[in-house]
Amino acid sequence: MPFKPEREPGVQLHMLTRKGKDSLKEPSDFFKLFLTSTLLLQFCIATNHTAELLIGQGKFATYCQPDGMWKRVTEEEMQKFFGILIYMSFAVYNTIEKYWSTSPLYKGNIVQQAMSRTRFRAILTFIQITPPADVDKTNKLTRIQPLFQHIKTVSQSLFQPYRNVSADERMVASKHKYSGIRQYIKDKPIRFGIKLWVLACAKTGYTFDFFVYLGKKRTEVLDRSKGLAYNVVFQLVEKLLQQGYYLFVDSFYTTFRLSRDLLQQKVYLIGAVRKNSTAMPTSFKDVKEWEKVAGRGDFRWHRDDEFVAVQWKDCKTVTVISPVHKGSDVTSCERTLQNRNGWKKSKVKQPSVIHAYNYGMGGVDKSDQLLNKYSSYIRSQFHWWRVLLCHGLDIMVVNALLIFQDFAQKFPEHFHLPSRFGQLEFRESLVTSLLGIEHMKSHSHTVNCVPDFLPKRLNCCYCAAVAHLDAQLHPHVKTSVCCRHCQVPLCLTEKRNCFAKWHSPEGSEARDWSTQNSRKRKLPN
Repeated sequence: MPFKPEREPGVQLHMLTRKGKDSLKEPSDFFKLFLTSTLLLQFCIATNHTAELLIGQGKFATYCQPDGMWKRVTEEEMQKFFGILIYMSFAVYNTIEKYWSTSPLYKGNIVQQAMSRTRFRAILTFIQITPPADVDKTNKLTRIQPLFQHIKTVSQSLFQPYRNVSADERMVASKHKYSGIRQYIKDKPIRFGIKLWVLACAKTGYTFDFFVYLGKKRTEVLDRSKGLAYNVVFQLVEKLLQQGYYLFVDSFYTTFRLSRDLLQQKVYLIGAVRKNSTAMPTSFKDVKEWEKVAGRGDFRWHRDDEFVAVQWKDCKTVTVISPVHKGSDVTSCERTLQNRNGWKKSKVKQPSVIHAYNYGMGGVDKSDQLLNKYSSYIRSQFHWWRVLLCHGLDIMVVNALLIFQDFAQKFPEHFHLPSRFGQLEFRESLVTSLLGIEHMKSHSHTVNCVPDFLPKRLNCCYCAAVAHLDAQLHPHVKTSVCCRHCQVPLCLTEKRNCFAKWHSPEGSEARDWSTQNSRKRKLPN
């Protein structure tokens, strides 16, 4: 099937070059493509209006200035507030108060230098993106909709999904009360929370589109006669019609009508099928009798016009339909099977459509893994929209990370990154930028670091650290040069200048590893 996307899949470089590739020098520059000055200003205006309204009613007097007035939040202050939220996602304490604790255990926390606890609490109490005058009490999402709309607009403008995309639900953990939209799903890892419908790129986990499920009564459905799942899928793939995308869904969404209507729009649905679904072929409904005679890896297929349905027996019997695969195409997978000698890994036949489904269906799962690894979650019993605000912040961070990684791979000369630069390092970089902290630790003693000679040759500390960080074997590179101030042996030759690399900003990761893992011993004179 032809694949003709409106734009080249991946990061939309023409959107970035408009802002100037030269200005994208740090990871934080990519995050600021999402957290724009316009968005910060919108937060400031709504938050200040909310604070002035509530303080004028005699509430939250502890957050006032001595003259009884509210000190207006500035863009710089709001930026620091979001920086602290991101910092709390990976530096997790039991309570917010711990970040400002005077105990020696928590002394020196960068949050204490960026903002006072009272000020952070005040902004957290009043933060809004919709001014009080614009709040529509009949619309549950009125307090968060402008943020979500901004995230979707920016996400879709900066990235075009690769051919495989997946649609699924996502639970944002929360046990708040009185919202009317909290869901309970007993079989999910997150049982209580707010449900989102999500469309994600299967290759990268990039969140391309999403919206909040408001419950059976409040959710707007264009055509109720076609069912909730039908309307959800068409709303998510609206931007991808007539382009030849492969859409992977689970059995909740798969119906014959949805598959056929998407095919007419040149979106090819590949989905699991329930026993009672309209997409299940009549010849497959004797599944219980077939399971009794079928062995592990056995399968059968049936073609109905454009669609092929494949039923495969693994631990359980799985049925998948597809308009783009052949029923007879087979690959193999590895399973642990029992024989006379015990359990042993062996290869089992697997239809190609099942293999493709397992790969393509992981888009939303991959996105969830990235989002839940470092979640900017603030507990709130009554102000449930704060939960969605923190989740929106995480979506911006993860999408910015994926754009940065794609961009850095295409233009490696723009960045000097350590060997390992994942989400944690990306979030750390964002915090140092948003809070105004110098990104690299200043090496103030560098002026005292001069090379000296050792009486005997020792292993180079920098070579050992780099090899460990890259998961390689210890090279055992001997050198007779050292740094007396740092007390480490370092290579210093025309071809290998580890002395300069060790003392450069790029050497911070190797220095940290060596400090934590190497034995502390004084060099011989």
